Amino acid sequence: MAVPLTPVSKGKINKQKNNFMRKMKRLIYLLTVLLFVSCYREESTKVEIDVTLHVRDNHTSPLVVTVENNTRYAEEYLWTFEGGEPATSSKRDPGTVTFTTPGEHLISLEAWNIAERDSKTFTVRVDSIVSAGFDVQADINNYAPATFFINNRSAGGVSYLWLFDGGQPEAYEGRNPPAVTYPSPGTYTVVLMVDNGSAFTTASKSIEVRESLDASFTIIPSFEDEDDMEAPLRATFATELQGVESLRWECEGATFTDAASAGAVMLIPAAGTHTVYLEVSNGKETKRISRQITVKENCNLRTHKDIKLGISTAQATVGSFYSTRLRRVIKSGEVNTANAPLIDIAYFGFDNTFSRNRFVSPDQLETTTLVEFENASATRFINKQESGNIQLSVQEFEAMTTDALLKTVQIKNENKEDAYFGDIPLPRIVLFETSDGCKGAIMVKQTVKADKGDSYIVADIKVQKND
Repeated sequence: MAVPLTPVSKGKINKQKNNFMRKMKRLIYLLTVLLFVSCYREESTKVEIDVTLHVRDNHTSPLVVTVENNTRYAEEYLWTFEGGEPATSSKRDPGTVTFTTPGEHLISLEAWNIAERDSKTFTVRVDSIVSAGFDVQADINNYAPATFFINNRSAGGVSYLWLFDGGQPEAYEGRNPPAVTYPSPGTYTVVLMVDNGSAFTTASKSIEVRESLDASFTIIPSFEDEDDMEAPLRATFATELQGVESLRWECEGATFTDAASAGAVMLIPAAGTHTVYLEVSNGKETKRISRQITVKENCNLRTHKDIKLGISTAQATVGSFYSTRLRRVIKSGEVNTANAPLIDIAYFGFDNTFSRNRFVSPDQLETTTLVEFENASATRFINKQESGNIQLSVQEFEAMTTDALLKTVQIKNENKEDAYFGDIPLPRIVLFETSDGCKGAIMVKQTVKADKGDSYIVADIKVQKND
């Protein structure tokens, strides 16, 4: 039998019912939240690795790699840098890694969270340190045409380019170039470019190619021999040498002071046509050239033509002194310590009438108005043959081609130094003997009458040599 509900019981039931409903609603809410969270966690646990490596274009060691990590949903990280410094890292952002060993290196990242892990590997290339250098060595020497050998001292290269401006070959690709030849003299630059794959460097050197071998020469007879080219003949050489390292003179029958010197002095003792050879070398080639010289028989007589000697008042303008060894007139103002001992003839003309003339020994000038000088030599003269025992005619003077006639004249036995002669007759012969025993004759053939400072005689002189 049903029990009727009282108002109190009914209210209690409603309250319980409401509590139940609230609990159900909370349960449904919690289940909904749990379902939502569960779906969210399932969707967000997938690790997404995203890494960017920043490397300069030049991969030459040491290579610095900057790691940019944009990985998502990871909570832990393990980096491995093969051959790098550092070798590992557990940081999210390891920063920079340095690689020094050439070759390919692996960078690995393992990333994970509580639900999932993932990994990826990346590769970086490190090129060798590149340097360029080489040595150049000439084959024998650097005279043109010059060949050079090249030793490559470069490191870290994978390709090489050589440039030989002016050479043969002009360029070459490869580590070890062939020998290079430069046919012409000059200064050249050898350029080497070395590439390691990402960068290149260069090296250069200048080389000098000297002039090729060449030579020429002329024969320069000594002052004593240039006027008559008679034996014995002494000579030096004027040379033009190019690229010469050594030389040698040769001439059959001749002697040389230093046959291996450009400054050699040659003595040819005998008459004839002689061939002089010059052999030159630069160490890789030799050349031989020649010149001929004709030497006359020695007549032991030297002829001086058309000598002008001024009167006393012309000693400073025309000149009154003469040196048979220097073969020139010397003015009074030109006398010095070097030429004074070589003056062997002094002409004293009293005035421009030429009525009183004589030749004077240079050491006896105090008896004249000529300028005196120290270290004067002594020469004996026969000014006037008419008053003596020795006679040498104009015809005999002109006919003399050797010293045979002069050898017979005993000039020192005569004492005719103080005698004067006039200008009539002309030509007139005056004999003399120098301090070193050379005999000679003067033919006065003309007088030139002018002002006191311009008057002079004209004479030819023949004298024995003092070879």
